[in-house]
Amino acid sequence: MHAVVLRYLDQVARAGSIRRAAEQLSVASSAVNRQILKLEAEIGVPIFERRGNGVRLTPAGEQLLRHTRNTLAEWRRTRLEIASISGDIRGEVRITAIPSLLVHVVPRAIEAIAALHPNISFRVIDADPAEHAEEMRAARPDIALIFIDKRYRHYDIAARLHSSLGAIMRADHPLAGAKHVTLTECAAFPVVMLNDAWQLDAASEAEFIHSGAQFAARITSNSLLVMKATMKAGLGIGFFTPTGFVDEIARGDLVHVPLADAGLAASEIGLFVHRVRGAAHHISVVADQLRREFNVLEETIRSIPHR
Repeated sequence: MHAVVLRYLDQVARAGSIRRAAEQLSVASSAVNRQILKLEAEIGVPIFERRGNGVRLTPAGEQLLRHTRNTLAEWRRTRLEIASISGDIRGEVRITAIPSLLVHVVPRAIEAIAALHPNISFRVIDADPAEHAEEMRAARPDIALIFIDKRYRHYDIAARLHSSLGAIMRADHPLAGAKHVTLTECAAFPVVMLNDAWQLDAASEAEFIHSGAQFAARITSNSLLVMKATMKAGLGIGFFTPTGFVDEIARGDLVHVPLADAGLAASEIGLFVHRVRGAAHHISVVADQLRREFNVLEETIRSIPHR
């Protein structure tokens, strides 16, 4: 296999030095240099430009490096597929999720998977809505649990979680008994806001032009834990789907009141799976478990008594 020389090439390109690459690979620098020279002789052009303080890729080297990294990635996937044939499913799965699904869905899925497949590891990213588009355009996650957006062409939607954006408040709040509320009604009370209230911005602006209302944000944060604690303390109304608050709502600590604006009230969270990488066994195992957790959460939300 030529994986060794490709690994050497990749590491030298990253380090910018044959000596530093050899140290990171735990091999002699002469061995790394010999393999690079042999490869240059084979393709007939220099791969690296030698300089006093290291090396730099030539245009031919940059082209070869793209091939190298694609080949190494495919080699890793192939090894994982071969291992999975014998039942040894392993590999890392990168998950991007909205904060509310990191409370229940993702941890429970990981717990279930770890019991059956201990060699699957996870890189879980808590991304703000503003970061979702960049994450998805760059196709970084293997799996994403975010609000539905059909522009993400590298992904298929494997499952949908139907929910509703609403006002979440303590059970003794004056609006807690309402069947639905407007943003203007909520603006008469202190609110707690996420740093990036992307769903509310346009809707509140349009409504407040006519009503003259304005949100008075007592607390602004990017932390769901902070938001939850402040709402339980009665410090303000928050605007979320019930997905991250099912336990508190079921206990009666908090109440979820749907918003009157139909465009805001109806929302869907998607289970996005990378169209190519999703075929790998370790990623498909995780996607299947997350799909089951979606179903459980949706049933739980339906079972919560509403006022």
